[in-house]
Amino acid sequence: MVSGPLPPPLGGIAAYCQDFLGTNLPSEFDITFCRSTLIKSVFTTKGVIRFVLRCFVSFVTMVVWIWQLICKQPNIAHVHTNSYKGFYEKAVFALFARMLGAGTVLHIHGGGFKDFYTNTSGTMRKIIRLLLNANSRVIVLSEQSRSFFESIGIHSRRIVVLSNCVFMPNISLRNKNADQIVILFMSRLEKNKGIHELIDVIKRRNQKLSNCKYVLAGPRTSEWTELSNRIDNAAPASNIEVPGPLVGKEKEYAYQNADIYVLQSYVEGMPIGLLEAMSYGLVCITTPVGGIPSVVQNMHNGILIEPGNAHDLQNALELLVADPELRDKIGRQARETVNRHYNWDKRADQINKFYLDIVSEHTR
Repeated sequence: MVSGPLPPPLGGIAAYCQDFLGTNLPSEFDITFCRSTLIKSVFTTKGVIRFVLRCFVSFVTMVVWIWQLICKQPNIAHVHTNSYKGFYEKAVFALFARMLGAGTVLHIHGGGFKDFYTNTSGTMRKIIRLLLNANSRVIVLSEQSRSFFESIGIHSRRIVVLSNCVFMPNISLRNKNADQIVILFMSRLEKNKGIHELIDVIKRRNQKLSNCKYVLAGPRTSEWTELSNRIDNAAPASNIEVPGPLVGKEKEYAYQNADIYVLQSYVEGMPIGLLEAMSYGLVCITTPVGGIPSVVQNMHNGILIEPGNAHDLQNALELLVADPELRDKIGRQARETVNRHYNWDKRADQINKFYLDIVSEHTR
């Protein structure tokens, strides 16, 4: 059994789970997928309404999860989670499965777990460690994350590094306008993703970037009012598009028609959007946070700059806009990196073996 979100909402975990169901794994294992998100408005409402909706969704999904555990009696329960409040809820999902005899996998997504853990009380840290160590395995996204979890007392034999991955797209359909460079931002429209620095660059209207078009795609957040005002004052309407969240063919079209992808994040695990952009052969400007340095090597398959530095972002954009051969070279190497190491077709085989190992442990 697997617990996780599916679109909507949009986000890395939902994209991962959707791709997971598109592999050959559901045909090789009897997989029951239990959605952990039922109402899209949980993510768009505020205040008391949001609290009530979250409580309702948590109650319903917990009841469904326990019912399915009793009925299905699975060998493995694979639970996807992030940090903060979501972690406690999903860790309890895994705990119920463990109590009912299943081998459990708690799959930690996102880059905020270290801050979540270090900023809580000593008592809550102890509870977090107990919840983590109660599982057969804890999946993390990078070696950096493995080191952190080991440092807080999670048994090393329980920790497995399985980075995010994507399906390799057909890029023969790319339809580029040689006279215009398209710079794509596709993530949540919020400060932690570096959107403010990109808007700062756009507002300067530097002559070296005069032939650029900016596509700022992603779901709106609580910061939208401020961002909307800044975007309206940043550039002429012909130079900037804000299409909202993109899925399916619309998302593919955005990648196919872009030249450069920008994700100047402050905090990350291993962003699926970055891997998707690299798989399309885009040159990615990003930051050395979370698991990103294990994927991107500066000036080889991407460009690394520090979070919060709009001048570095502008310099990187100017360099790439002025040098199409460099864009082509880095883009090819980015795509090759994803194909070799972050390709779902290969990762599914690893997960297959991983599941069989857990089943073997629990049938001895």
